[in-house]
Amino acid sequence: MLRSEQLTKRYDNGFMAVERLSIHVKHGDIYGFLGPNGAGKTTTIRMITGLVEPTSGTISVDGVDALNHTAEIRRMIGVLPESHGFYGWMSGEEYLSFFADMYEIPKDQSRRKVTDLLEKVGLAEKRKVPIRQYSRGMKQRLGIAKTIIHEPKLIVLDEPTLGLDPQGQRDITQLIRNLNTEMKVTVFITSHLLKEIDELCNRIAIVKNGKLIDEDLVSEFKTRYQQQGTVSSLEDIFLSLTGNERRL
Repeated sequence: MLRSEQLTKRYDNGFMAVERLSIHVKHGDIYGFLGPNGAGKTTTIRMITGLVEPTSGTISVDGVDALNHTAEIRRMIGVLPESHGFYGWMSGEEYLSFFADMYEIPKDQSRRKVTDLLEKVGLAEKRKVPIRQYSRGMKQRLGIAKTIIHEPKLIVLDEPTLGLDPQGQRDITQLIRNLNTEMKVTVFITSHLLKEIDELCNRIAIVKNGKLIDEDLVSEFKTRYQQQGTVSSLEDIFLSLTGNERRL
């Protein structure tokens, strides 16, 4: 579904944000992209979504060259950035309708799609309420609805549960799981909540200083590193590979 080969981004000041990154996200994956702060995760997402041009390397989505077919790729991908704005004066219904128009979804389909999505993300009863009155968790659910309104094959979620309380985190995690199962959408997600990643993802990659450290099924990660007898959880594996020590 998503593949990068030798993906590299060096800025004009010489800083190497991403170096020869090769990853493979398969159809149907919920793929966790993990790394400490400054590991190159956000830069990678910006290259995948066409916001930043790579210095070298390739990116493809479902076999389509992302660097030479940006318009097509934008219809294939839905993105929820870590920081995203809302038009607070709009209702949730108006907000989704606005993006449906941007994607040129016919009006008859748009109305039905907006209604269905608001129901799916648990905001049907709040559809007429101005977004400025939404909680952070409600805004995140609305953001995810916007992300899938054009029925993308791949959604990219950058820290979707950041700042949410435990119930809000659980709601978003379950929503992502449902979208993956019911809509058959492939998910690429970053998060610092390793317990969440452990429960949600089937495959992960760990990066540090812009380089890929390891990539595998979550189950295989655990098997391989537990056999070494030095780690017992995904958190232990992450801290071991990124050179951090567990803080007590």
